[in-house]
Amino acid sequence: MFHPLVFDNIRVVMEGAVYDRDFEGAISITDRSDIMDMATFQRLFQIDFELASAADIERAVRARMQLRTGLADIAAEQLEQPLTDHIGCTICIHFFTEIREVADELQRITAILNEIWGNRPTITQTVSARLEEHRVEWPPQGYDNQITLDFHRKIDEGNIDDLRDLIDHTVRSLASLQELRS
Repeated sequence: MFHPLVFDNIRVVMEGAVYDRDFEGAISITDRSDIMDMATFQRLFQIDFELASAADIERAVRARMQLRTGLADIAAEQLEQPLTDHIGCTICIHFFTEIREVADELQRITAILNEIWGNRPTITQTVSARLEEHRVEWPPQGYDNQITLDFHRKIDEGNIDDLRDLIDHTVRSLASLQELRS
């Protein structure tokens, strides 16, 4: 009989919990992907959402939850042999927003997220500017900021009960980042 991977079990629970928040009216799901990369034999599930109250706002803050697993974990699980230290998958959370005052807003974003997440995940911010062809305006009026929360550890079915808290923290972070933009 077919036994689903750890990745599949966590994906189903995570996706269901995010859709529950959408049905409650707290968020609006804007995109989702379930990808199997045959070149590197990796799995990736990601789901994007924004606050339901921000759905009409142009360039609202958006969250993306990503779940990944790779060849070593899939093979170890299928072969029932410990080819890796710990069989599981990883979760990263990304937020996409626009900022205007780079240094000030980057510090405020880090402080807000550390307060919500208790200084647990590593926070990385990638700032970029979009320059339209034939129109170079410098400095630009705004910058795109991708904020990544990386937990640097694998999870398995033993962490499924933590997914609701993870989603709650993500929605709370999304609300705080949206408020910062106001």
